[in-house]
Amino acid sequence: MSLDCFRTLCHQLETTYGLKPTLNVGIEESVAMFLRICGHNEVQRDVGLRFGRNQETVKRKFYEVLRATELLACDYIKTPTRQKLHRIPDRLMDGKYWPFFSGFVGAMDGVHVCVKVTPDLQGMYWSRHDRTSFNIMAICDLNMLFTYVWNGAPGYCHDTSVLTIAQNSDPEFSLPPEDKYYVVDFGYPNKQGFLAPYRSSRNMVVRYHMSSFENAPPPQNKQEFFNRWHASLRSIIERTFGVWKKK
Repeated sequence: MSLDCFRTLCHQLETTYGLKPTLNVGIEESVAMFLRICGHNEVQRDVGLRFGRNQETVKRKFYEVLRATELLACDYIKTPTRQKLHRIPDRLMDGKYWPFFSGFVGAMDGVHVCVKVTPDLQGMYWSRHDRTSFNIMAICDLNMLFTYVWNGAPGYCHDTSVLTIAQNSDPEFSLPPEDKYYVVDFGYPNKQGFLAPYRSSRNMVVRYHMSSFENAPPPQNKQEFFNRWHASLRSIIERTFGVWKKK
């Protein structure tokens, strides 16, 4: 981050989003400690040693800046407009998916994130991964940028249930235009606006996941051929989740 950008960020957080300096810690120092933790994955102890502060001060300032940054995010992070959903991604035009996935406007999936809850709520938040969690649904584009996030579902909810809750509860959720779709996996229905892969039937096993094609025979039929490239395109959301979790 350049010095001018850093100063602009500090100024906005102070004047627009309520971040206040204290007698001993200024705005710039608070934001700098916050960025060291978020941007460089440093722990509070190391940040405290770097800035000459105790861990309690680092923790308190981190949450003060976090609250202001959340308000800033509400103004700057927007769901895609209808106009953007109509536009074909540039990377799709130049890559191996064109024109076969010309209706692609994003990849959707759910991810479980651990959460601590009181004993009386554990049944609601207990997931199939044998832990309490949130089931977070997200959509990203080919640039690995989130375009939509729904983070309010308990872990017991199936991916389809989370999608239904988001559609019914959030006016910001945007369905694609009639000729566009989100690429989804088996956890979601194959319907208007959502393109899912072929499923195996009683008479035929159809491979889908990328791992099933590695060190194995190439696609054996048109269903597996479609699934192979569908899984390759949809993997963008899994890679985005991986980068986010690593942060």
